[in-house]
Amino acid sequence: MPVIFETDKFLVLAADHPHHDRNNGGHAKVMPKQRFGDRTEMANDLYLALMQLVRLSGEAITTVIRRKGIDVVRINYQDMGNWCYFPETRGEPHIHVQLYVRSNGEKHPTDDPRFRAFPEALFLPYVGDSPEYYESFQRYSDDDCKDIKAEIEQLLQSEKYLGLAEQL
Repeated sequence: MPVIFETDKFLVLAADHPHHDRNNGGHAKVMPKQRFGDRTEMANDLYLALMQLVRLSGEAITTVIRRKGIDVVRINYQDMGNWCYFPETRGEPHIHVQLYVRSNGEKHPTDDPRFRAFPEALFLPYVGDSPEYYESFQRYSDDDCKDIKAEIEQLLQSEKYLGLAEQL
């Protein structure tokens, strides 16, 4: 997955195989580098830093994607991980927060009738059962990633996020 932003403890990633198309706002993930099954296993300071980075990333993504002409309304922040329990994936749960950027005028790139535009909840079928649903979704471009990283770095210098960089 393309790295948008990285610290010693965390990663902000552009989803390689997004669940939401870039032209609708896109899909990113924020996660600690250390593996935790879920948030209850994390030390309080690390968990709080993760949540601050999620908030910071959401603000940066919203600013950049709006600047690029997409009418962002909100971000759906979701801590999921259910798909690792399907027998064919054999994965281990790893805490990560999905950022699904929602916008006015959303549409499925191939007009799949199952797609639900904002303000409806996203339709997220298991990729193992419905890979075709996601195949046409575009991820953030390299330029998007660079612009989001620059916005994160700029926000870290603002009064709102002063001192956060040291926690990350």
